[in-house]
Amino acid sequence: MAQSLRILITNGVMHGRTGTEIVTRDIAQGLLEAGHRPTVYSPTYGAIAQELVDQGVPVRTHVADLEDKFDVIHGHHLVTCAAALARYPHIPAISVCHDGESWFDTAVILPNVVRYAAISEVLVDRTAAETGLPRDQIDLVLNGVDMERFRPGRQPPPVPRMALAFAKNHQHVEAVRAACAARNIAVDFIGSAVGRVIAEPETALLRYDIIFTSALSAIEAMACLRPVIVCDGRGLAGMVDRARYNAWRPHNFGAGVLKDLVTPATVTTEIDRYDPAEAAAVGALVRDEAALPVWVRKYEQLYLRAIADFDAPNEEQTVHAWARHLERWTPRQGDAWRFTTERQALVTKMRRHMAGLDVMPRAHAIIFGTAGNYERTVALTGFDTGDAHSIWTSQNVASARMHLGELDGDVQIALTYSVYLPSTELELEIITLVNGAQIETWTERGWSGWRRAQRTLTAPLAHCQGIATWLTFRLSSRGVNASPTQAASLALHAIEVRVGA
Repeated sequence: MAQSLRILITNGVMHGRTGTEIVTRDIAQGLLEAGHRPTVYSPTYGAIAQELVDQGVPVRTHVADLEDKFDVIHGHHLVTCAAALARYPHIPAISVCHDGESWFDTAVILPNVVRYAAISEVLVDRTAAETGLPRDQIDLVLNGVDMERFRPGRQPPPVPRMALAFAKNHQHVEAVRAACAARNIAVDFIGSAVGRVIAEPETALLRYDIIFTSALSAIEAMACLRPVIVCDGRGLAGMVDRARYNAWRPHNFGAGVLKDLVTPATVTTEIDRYDPAEAAAVGALVRDEAALPVWVRKYEQLYLRAIADFDAPNEEQTVHAWARHLERWTPRQGDAWRFTTERQALVTKMRRHMAGLDVMPRAHAIIFGTAGNYERTVALTGFDTGDAHSIWTSQNVASARMHLGELDGDVQIALTYSVYLPSTELELEIITLVNGAQIETWTERGWSGWRRAQRTLTAPLAHCQGIATWLTFRLSSRGVNASPTQAASLALHAIEVRVGA
C-alpha cells in the first residue's frame, strides 16, 4: 500500500495470551511489515507487549504517553477504546467486537467511531443489536494467522497416538479424556482452566497428531496441518474437513457452531473421522486465505474507508455523546448503582454462557421475572431483574438472545408485555429488530401507568439464526413527562415462539 498510516490499536490487557492479545500482536506486526506505524495502548504490560516493543512497535500504558498524532484508531474493548477516543476526539476510529457476552466488548457508541466490525457472524449480530445499525453495515473481518509463526509440521500418522486439548474452560475436559482413552490416544491439556498456559503454541502443536480446540487456536492448528476437532466447554462442532471449514469459518469456529453436547460418545465419533490428508487440504485453504498479509489488507481497507467517511463531530455532538457514555458506564454511589445485584447478574450470565442456552421450546410460554423460567433459554441485555412476573427495560436499547434450534420457516414471536407511561401526554415508540433488521414499529400513547397487552411479531427466516437470534427493542419517547424520575419503559411478562405457519 502506497499510503503509510499511523494507527493506534487499543486492547484491554497485554500481559497474557488471550485471543485479543494475540490478535493485537499479530495485527500490529503485520501492519509494521506492511509499512505502517502502529502503536498499542493497553493499561497492562507483560511479555506479549514486550514482544511488540522488541519488534519496534511502541506499547503505551497511559493515554498521557500517547504523543503522536494518529490517522485512525483500531479499537478493541470498551474502556481502552473510549479512553483513546477521548484523547483524540477528532480522529476516525473503528470498533471491533471479539466476544459475544463480555460487557467490555460492548460496541463503543461515540461520534468518531465511523465503522463497526466483528470477527464472526454471531458477533455481527451482537454489534448490530447494540448499535441499531443494519446488519449489512457491520463489517465481517475473519481472524487470520501469522503463517511464519505457525508452520506446517510433520505429517500426522495414519492412526492418532498423541492429542493436545486446549482448555480455556473445563466442562469438556473429562469427555475428551475419556474419548481419547477409548481410542488409545494419549492427551495433554493446556490452558487457563488447567493452570498450564504456554508461550509458544506454534511449537507445541507440531508434536501432536490431533488437536481439540476452538476459535483462533483452531485456525492456528489448521495452519500447522493438524487434524482439528472444534470443541470447548461450551459445546462440540466436530472434526474439520473442507466442507465444514467453509461452513464454520464465518463463525470463527466458535459459539455459532458449538451445537452438540461434548460427551465421550460424540467426541469418539469425531475422532473416528481422523484423516491427515483431509487435514492437509484444510491447512492449504487456511494458509491461502487466512495469512497475515491478507488479514492486514482487510483492515487497511477498513481504515481507509473510515478515514474517507469521517465527518468530524462538532462540540455539541461530542459533549452529548460523552454525557450518555458516562451516564451508562460510570459507577455511581448509592442504591442506584447496585453492585451486588449487577455482580450476581454478571456471574449468572457467565455461567449460562459457558453452559450454552437451551433451545427455545415451541408453542410454550417462557415466563420472565424472578419467579419465571427464562434463564435457561433467554439471555438479556438492557433489562433490569424486575419483579416476580416481569422484567423491564433499563436502557433505551434492550435485547433478548435466544437459541431457536433448527429453523424451516419464519418465526412467530408472541409477546405479553406492559408499557409504563408516567403521563397521558407521553408517547412511547417501540422499534423491534431481529439480528439488526427492523421488523415492526408501534406506538403506545394516551394513558398513564402500566397496561398489559399482547402482540405477535413475525421474524423472517432470512434474519434468524438457530444458534443465536437477537430480538432487540429500541425505545423512543415523545411528549410531556410528568415524572422527573421515571422514564417511559417496556416490561416483558412472557414470550412464546412458533416456527412456520
